[in-house]
Amino acid sequence: MRNRLLLGFILFAFIAMTLLIVPIGFTLDAHENASTLSALKRDTKALSSLLTNDISRNRLVEAVKLARSYARTTGRQVLVIQGTTTLISSNSHHVVDKELAHIAQTVHSSQLSGVIPGSSAEGPRYYVALPLRDDHSAIRSLEGAVLIVTDPVAVVTKIIHSNWRNLGLFGILMLLLACAFGLFISNSLTRPLRRIVTAVDAIGKGQLGVRAPVTIGPPELRRLAETINATSSRLIDLLAVQKTFVEDASHQLRTPLTALQLHLENLQHGEERPAPEEFALVLTEVGRLNRLVESLLELARNESRPPILAAVDLSDVAQSRVAFWRPLAVEHGLDLTVTAPSGIRVLAIAGVLEQVFDNLLSNAFDATHAGGRILVVVSKMDAHAEFHVIDTGVGLDATNRELAIRRFWRSRNNDGEGSGLGLAIVDQLVRLSGGSIELREAPGGGIDATVFLRLAP
Repeated sequence: MRNRLLLGFILFAFIAMTLLIVPIGFTLDAHENASTLSALKRDTKALSSLLTNDISRNRLVEAVKLARSYARTTGRQVLVIQGTTTLISSNSHHVVDKELAHIAQTVHSSQLSGVIPGSSAEGPRYYVALPLRDDHSAIRSLEGAVLIVTDPVAVVTKIIHSNWRNLGLFGILMLLLACAFGLFISNSLTRPLRRIVTAVDAIGKGQLGVRAPVTIGPPELRRLAETINATSSRLIDLLAVQKTFVEDASHQLRTPLTALQLHLENLQHGEERPAPEEFALVLTEVGRLNRLVESLLELARNESRPPILAAVDLSDVAQSRVAFWRPLAVEHGLDLTVTAPSGIRVLAIAGVLEQVFDNLLSNAFDATHAGGRILVVVSKMDAHAEFHVIDTGVGLDATNRELAIRRFWRSRNNDGEGSGLGLAIVDQLVRLSGGSIELREAPGGGIDATVFLRLAP
């Protein structure tokens, strides 16, 4: 990928430099040609005035000296032709090219200029032809005389070649800089990508603690790295849930399975037909196993699903669950009441609050004797809401209140058939909803189970 980026950048720089340098080169060519011809016209006009003055006064020797001095200084050729006669030549010989003779014959009253092709002996040349006239002299010695000044094109060609060479060197330098800059850009883009690929390879090989860098590279690659890291973290959590489930299941199922095996062996080796009470023990143990497995599966499902929070009316949930449990409270001789102002909305996973209320109320029913009281209170603070499930049961000391939320914890005073996972499930569901739970001592004894949740916007 880096090589393709670098090649593309260099190709783009080459095209851009070509589109820039070629027009500049042709513009410089045109400028050199135009400026050379313009300077030649200017010198020819000035030289014609000087030569006209000398020739009109019969100072031909001085005119020749002037022409040759100008020719030596500038490297140009100066000719004054009158008809078929060469009056002045900056060369030592007076042989005139056919092209120059033809130009002299075509000049009448205006100036002529251009380029003589390269078919001549001296190669291509710029020329300017100007008729010599002295309007203030009565002498007609200048009649038909034409001044021709030529300049070799080769001089300008050298300048043009030099310009093209300089532009070429500039283009090469720019391409080298473009290569260096392209290499830097391609490395800066592909380096974080290579690191991400290395991290993904490591994760694929089981090194789940490896993380892709999220502080280098463009924003798109940073978001990709964050997504990969989040996926890796999620994978770690899922594997941890799986491991915990296997460990908990193997640990907690060992004892009831052993007890069940012993009961079945006793029934198998008994001489008389088993009594119904013996079958009842087996069925009770099977029921306990079933509840334990269901609780473990629920814990695993809760940990594996991504939390999707929604606005839930906490007051309505509290009212509905208390209404559902009230007939059972009457049957057990318990006073179940609720205080829940309307309109308190919190963020929670859909369906979670019902499970939380049911588990807390179930624990409160188990801990409270007949004639006791269970109170559900919902309230709202500045940035959060809270609800309490308060019972007047036997309660727990501070140490056991902290341990009660752990998995498989059961009070020594509890001789029921619970799995010890109810409060662990509650704690898990509340944490997934972004809240927390505390077990406090109720004012009159018993437990005050308090759940804190964030208010919905």
